Amino acid sequence: MSAIQLLRELIKASEKAANIARVCRKDEHLFGLLIQEKPKDEANSRFEHDFKTLADCLIQETVKYDMEKLVLNGDKTAALRLIDEVYREIDLDDDKWQIPNESVSLDHEISELGIWIDPIDATAEYIQAKEKYSKFPNIMASGLKCVTVLIGVFETVQGNPIIGVVNQPFADEPEPNEFEGKVYWGLTIGDLKFNNIVSFETEDRIAVLSPTEQSKYVEFLKKQLKYDIVYSSGAGYKILKVCTGEAELFLLSRANTYKWDTCAPQAILRSLDGELFDLQDTLVNKSLKKISYRDTKVTRNTGGLIAYRNIEKFKDFLKL
Repeated sequence: MSAIQLLRELIKASEKAANIARVCRKDEHLFGLLIQEKPKDEANSRFEHDFKTLADCLIQETVKYDMEKLVLNGDKTAALRLIDEVYREIDLDDDKWQIPNESVSLDHEISELGIWIDPIDATAEYIQAKEKYSKFPNIMASGLKCVTVLIGVFETVQGNPIIGVVNQPFADEPEPNEFEGKVYWGLTIGDLKFNNIVSFETEDRIAVLSPTEQSKYVEFLKKQLKYDIVYSSGAGYKILKVCTGEAELFLLSRANTYKWDTCAPQAILRSLDGELFDLQDTLVNKSLKKISYRDTKVTRNTGGLIAYRNIEKFKDFLKL
């Protein structure tokens, strides 16, 4: 399988996940059936209540198993709505998604590749759907636009992410409660880099952060580095905004993200000559330590995160 063939399959998988997410969210009866609170050992420590949805589970487990487990009381109508999406064939428009025609070898055996999937990143936003704009209209503070499907492929020898697909199921709402999605992807194989990112031009210096970010980092970015601070939701969404150029920097000091949150958007960043780094190691050692996926037993990003698309600007950050 070539790298482009694998990319196509990942985009198809993300589109199927996005379709499921939209169907579940649109149908109130189905939506009510398919939300359950996560056990404490699965929940994100930032939230008093954390939830998982069928959309989360369908991508991770077999379809039949999840249908039987999560569709309560044998509700056949609800199950049929989902089955339509689960088995729907996804037709890719290569021009729409800007998939290259080049023949690109993977440079790795399939057995040397790993994959991290986050079926619904920003689950709380998916559940609550409370749209809130930031002072910069291209960056949402909260709501369905912050929801992403993340699929990232990494090579296990060095631990580098090589292919990333970020699907935004609720990117646009042309009609009330009728949503259309967007797909962003990036691929780096050796010296070859491909992506479908359309860069956003802005003179603003924007740092996108979590609403719970520690005040010492917020003040440092505002007062020392002269950034405009924008608070937003969803790790995948925030890193995506760095990829598109709508934000210059993403910083997260707490250890509350996982490899499935970061693999896909980091792969896109790398295809743009950007990178995602371990914040604490970088600050302590004054050197660039990128997030690695080599040790598959380590799932949490314990040192926090900092993302730049322009590495030279990050080097300026380290001089301070």
